Amino acid sequence: MNILLLGSGAREHAFAYSLANSPRVRKIYACPGNAGMEKISICERIPEDRLENFLKTAKSRVNLVIPGSSNYAESGFMDKLLQEGIPVIGPAGTAGKIETSKAFAFDFMTRYGIKTPKTAIVFTPEEAEAAIDSHPSMTVVKCDGLAHGKGVSVCETSQEAKIKALDLLKNKKPPVIIQEKIKGTESSYIILTDGEQWISFSSCRDYKRAGESDTGATTGGMGALSPSPDLTSELEQKIVSEIVTPLIEGLRKDNIAFRGFLSIQLMLSGNDIYVLEFNARFGDPEAQAVLSRFRGDLAALLKDCSEGRLTSAGSEVAFGKHSATAVVLARKGYPESENAIPVIIGEDKLENSRVYYSSCSFSEDRKGYDFKTGRLLTVTAVGLTPEAATETCYKDIGRLTLQNVFYRRDIGKKTLPSAD
Repeated sequence: MNILLLGSGAREHAFAYSLANSPRVRKIYACPGNAGMEKISICERIPEDRLENFLKTAKSRVNLVIPGSSNYAESGFMDKLLQEGIPVIGPAGTAGKIETSKAFAFDFMTRYGIKTPKTAIVFTPEEAEAAIDSHPSMTVVKCDGLAHGKGVSVCETSQEAKIKALDLLKNKKPPVIIQEKIKGTESSYIILTDGEQWISFSSCRDYKRAGESDTGATTGGMGALSPSPDLTSELEQKIVSEIVTPLIEGLRKDNIAFRGFLSIQLMLSGNDIYVLEFNARFGDPEAQAVLSRFRGDLAALLKDCSEGRLTSAGSEVAFGKHSATAVVLARKGYPESENAIPVIIGEDKLENSRVYYSSCSFSEDRKGYDFKTGRLLTVTAVGLTPEAATETCYKDIGRLTLQNVFYRRDIGKKTLPSAD
């Protein structure tokens, strides 16, 4: 089997690593990929400007396409591939809107009884101010479309929320979403579905804020612990019955074709579970944590999904009892400022953790990587317990030489203050 991976991040690097362990995979094409993937012997990078021509000449040799970024769904590229008869793991048609439009997702959840924070969808400054004035707890402000992890502001006051909402209405395309701030712990519950059946792909405790103890700006993700220690068996049953089941039924009733991963972003508040949003793909760094634990044949499973042949609805596959801690190393100043030039030395010497690179190239002159994004790489360790995985991960990070780089030091710790 030959597989085309679309993207250049640490998530795609984790996919490439896991797929390379499948006995069915002969070749992995990564477009554009990153320099870290070049260590995988069967992985070949394809420049983005060669993608169209590559698909024309190699269509018969590509058995499956896996997009990492939601940009491919928003642009309609997934539909183009399916029209060409190429199997895809990802949303087609309007399915991607469950992530790319928060207003669409809120309407979907409302119609199918999926619990979400109190929400107002506003188009004008007057509507924004009225919504916030009527519910002072509504201080989470989001742009409707994709913002690559930077489109959410968790404000401390109503006045701050008003300022942010007005700023988004002025500088982004309406609508703007204003939500109630729920106190609790963020987690992801990931499923793989072919539109009819689904399987659980485990869970993560998420760390979205830049600062320790969940302070600072909201980011695309600074780390993950998998499985989430916050999801008891009772809570997981509740997720299945109150969220996953109506979600799959709703997609079917609305004739939304979905074959791929759905990452359900949750806020756990006591016994209440709220859906914050959906990712129509695996999240980053959730993928780095979960795929490091995966022990099955990922390529075979995804091929079955792309062909509508998933079985054992609701079961979790091939994870065992191991835990994984993933810590993101980011450029100093991320996410507000990304001007600092980072230096990371020594990652090749890490023996107990995996290193997944984000968009980067290798510099022969200084024998190191040049990074193009705010999040640079993810160090991920697997252990028999969350504590063991976390200890290994941070010990290995401590072996690195870092300049203009920061990371959270509380990922995977036993206790975590409530996130707002």
